[in-house]
Amino acid sequence: MQFKQSQNQSSIANIESQLDIAWSYINQKNVAQAKQACHVVNTQYPSSADGWYATSFLSLQLKEFTHALNTADKMLTLEPNEPQWLIHKINILLNVDKQAATVLSEKLKKQPYSQFKNIIDCANLFTKLADYSQAQFYYQQAIKQINEANQPKAASQLYFNLASVERYLGNINHAETLLNKAISLNPNDTEAYFLRSSLKKQQTNNNHISELTLRLQNQQLSPLAKTQLYYARAKEQEDIADYTNSFNSLQQGANVRRANMRYAPITDIETLKQIATTYNSDFFKTHETAPRCENSQAIFILGLPRTGSTLVERIISQHDQVVNAGELNDFALQMISEVKTHTHTHTPPQSKAELVKLSQHIDFKSLGESYINQARPEITTHQCFIDKLPLNSLYIGLIHQALPNAKIIHVTRHPMDTCYAMYKQLFTHGYPFSYQLDELAHYYVAHHQLMQHWHKILPGVIHQIAYEDLISDVEQHAKKLIKYCALDWQAQCCDFDKNIAPSTTASATQVRQKIYQSSKGKWQHFANELSPIQKILEQAGICCD
Repeated sequence: MQFKQSQNQSSIANIESQLDIAWSYINQKNVAQAKQACHVVNTQYPSSADGWYATSFLSLQLKEFTHALNTADKMLTLEPNEPQWLIHKINILLNVDKQAATVLSEKLKKQPYSQFKNIIDCANLFTKLADYSQAQFYYQQAIKQINEANQPKAASQLYFNLASVERYLGNINHAETLLNKAISLNPNDTEAYFLRSSLKKQQTNNNHISELTLRLQNQQLSPLAKTQLYYARAKEQEDIADYTNSFNSLQQGANVRRANMRYAPITDIETLKQIATTYNSDFFKTHETAPRCENSQAIFILGLPRTGSTLVERIISQHDQVVNAGELNDFALQMISEVKTHTHTHTPPQSKAELVKLSQHIDFKSLGESYINQARPEITTHQCFIDKLPLNSLYIGLIHQALPNAKIIHVTRHPMDTCYAMYKQLFTHGYPFSYQLDELAHYYVAHHQLMQHWHKILPGVIHQIAYEDLISDVEQHAKKLIKYCALDWQAQCCDFDKNIAPSTTASATQVRQKIYQSSKGKWQHFANELSPIQKILEQAGICCD
């Protein structure tokens, strides 16, 4: 018996040694050696779930999703009750089948895991799944376990993450309390200062401007940290009507952000022009009889960001036959996948210009079907869903060609209010043109011209609504929106401020409020500072009165 135990210990040691080698190569991103090392482990020790996990993890990193799922199933067959393996499989499914990921996640819900890593992984996973009540539960469990005195930065991050979830859920006061706690544990967490400033309108006698100014004196700040503090201070200064200092703070933050980006605005502007040239009347005539996906569930709400699209989304999603799927990038991803599949490139296009050129030759029916299958949340077949990614506006031609029954809603706002709202928003990803006044103006012009093209080339397809019109008569325009979506009118659509669905957009705080007019014409407080934008827009024939 003692000899057998010694053999087992020796076997375990050998497995761990081989796994160490495999993980070493994985961490070094040495793909060939990592694959070989994983193969050795799986061949010699096929009953090791850890070995199959290493292989599956590597496949996931390489985006070899089928192989990643197959090897994940092997480890789950060996250890079906191991939460780490289940979490890993769900993370794979998020890339290929969101509905399957959501269904499988039910096995994890509210399980009282003892290992801290499992709790954190569950919290992060449910955040990805946009199941924020479950994420809230696990972050709360993690906070109960962590020793704040010994791990202040880790604890601060947990408080920040939970605050973000509470903000999504509309619990603004609790989010503020959590962010104060995060800052007390880690005074250098500039992201926490930035998020805290955005939660509510600051008051002259109750704000964080002095604290933010003090933090900005730190010479060791990274460019991102400095940018976050400048934007936070600008927002609070605007709240108390200190407009001159607000714009100065904003411009300082925007300049830092732009100086640390590699971006050529001419590329984006030329791409927008190429899209209009490619998807012209001849294209639609040529493809008039091409097979399409007839699904009618998708409602695209699009345009430039900060135009009021979240308000439109909240109104429509109050309807009991509509669910909000969020700001999805699924259409663009599926389009790129179709380009690789049907144009035999097998690799992503090397430029935006090449992507636009190749996209006109794909299987549009397949694009529509793959988008619906990937984007649609777990809903019944008779419900509609909203995709609110603003820059789906670039793909309107493709959307209509692939999904002719999809609803497309274009939200507009006064050009100067739109530009100012974008300029003062520190975006996490995307919209790199928004940090320099002239670049923002030139992009606005190009986007405006593209939207005019879509309306001309696809008459009657797109429902356009102006933010200013909507807030002046919510019920009238809400009824028009619901009618356009081919739904029966429900009075609850006007009670958008009672919509309890989570919101992850920059407007997550505002959407909990009733209609207000204070954002209308706000750019006029900064008319002199924004004059470079106004000049470019008016030269392009865009009215800014």
